[in-house]
Amino acid sequence: MKLVRLPFMTLLVTCFALTSSCSQNKSTNSLPLGDIFVGSTPCDSLIKSLLQISPETICEFIKWELHLNKSSPGVFELTALYGESQPNTNGFKGGGKKIILNGKYTTNYGAASNPASKVYYLHGDSLQSSLLLIEMDSNILHFADTDKNLIVGNGGWGYVLNRIQ
Repeated sequence: MKLVRLPFMTLLVTCFALTSSCSQNKSTNSLPLGDIFVGSTPCDSLIKSLLQISPETICEFIKWELHLNKSSPGVFELTALYGESQPNTNGFKGGGKKIILNGKYTTNYGAASNPASKVYYLHGDSLQSSLLLIEMDSNILHFADTDKNLIVGNGGWGYVLNRIQ
């Protein structure tokens, strides 16, 4: 058996290529069509009211995942996972509680902070009123109140969703 010595760079590139190809657990073909935004926000009285979560429910923060469907424009699915935070983790005690909302969305222009901003109105049967999101740029949506003012977060969380796809 003959020992073959490979140059260091060839070995490094080969290892990187193998690591990269093995680390991907989903093919891009299996992802849903559409825009996906995620983020974590505080769970204050305004959000509790909109999602019809009881005021007595312990809810420190909410993890959001918003799918804006491209194959059916104007359709969304919103997942909100909420509860009491599990110390030293980014999760919830007992796994949290999940709300899945489906509905239609419309867009218009005219946020209070910038009249040229695009505003998304999410309408769903399970929402007390429309949920408003202002497009800061193509990758960032910011929650807004009914007057189209940006909602201010706290020391732990803001009211921003970031595009992941």
